[in-house]
Amino acid sequence: MSGCYCYDGTLAGLLTLYPHLLAERAAVERISAAPPDQQSLFNSEICIATDQAVAEVFWQHLTRRLSPHSLKLLRRCLLADHPQQELLIYHYLLLEAEQGRRVDGMLAHPQVAPVWKLAQQVAREAHRYLGFVRFQQIQGGLYYAAIRPDHRILLLIGTHFAERFSDQQWLIHDQRHGEGILYDAEKQEWLLLPMEVTAQPDLAPEEAQFQELWRSYFSTLAIPERTNLRLQQGKVPLKTRSCLTEFTV
Repeated sequence: MSGCYCYDGTLAGLLTLYPHLLAERAAVERISAAPPDQQSLFNSEICIATDQAVAEVFWQHLTRRLSPHSLKLLRRCLLADHPQQELLIYHYLLLEAEQGRRVDGMLAHPQVAPVWKLAQQVAREAHRYLGFVRFQQIQGGLYYAAIRPDHRILLLIGTHFAERFSDQQWLIHDQRHGEGILYDAEKQEWLLLPMEVTAQPDLAPEEAQFQELWRSYFSTLAIPERTNLRLQQGKVPLKTRSCLTEFTV
């Protein structure tokens, strides 16, 4: 087996594809979530149908075989939004199949370094977003927060907010990737769900007042004579500000 492969874009689909490729040590040119617009002259597109049972068995195999370090790298890379992440992970798994847990110490290897770098990017963004989530109370008492991260970090930050706001009903919506975390205070659990919001949620009556108080505090705290826009943008990137109360009117 060799050539270009596609799957349905889901995690289960990818975990179904990998055991097929690893069993044959396939020479892969491309792995994509959808067939390309133009077929290659010498490589046909091979689509592998998702099989939930195969995906679960393969994931259990990985959890037993990989070290905690490698498993953490893999989990973070699976949440990345990168045009070649599927292929990078496959090359990493190929090397791991040959080297076993020795791969943990091969950070400079060309099949390991890109995976490690991508995992670091995902982890760094997840950590930064712990301070970039702004909840607002909407009609019905639910607390809603919108974010637009580069990567699919919701699974990495859900536990933090579940522990911090365990007595409240809240929702964190990743508008870029069309998914959200919904927390149930009664059951003390949260779920990751597909989610699209086409209109701005209606705010609770007192929410506008609280937002104005927060903006006033933020403006008053600043010292105009010590304004440093470069430093400010380094701490709070421009791409995050559309979802931050203190930067919106």
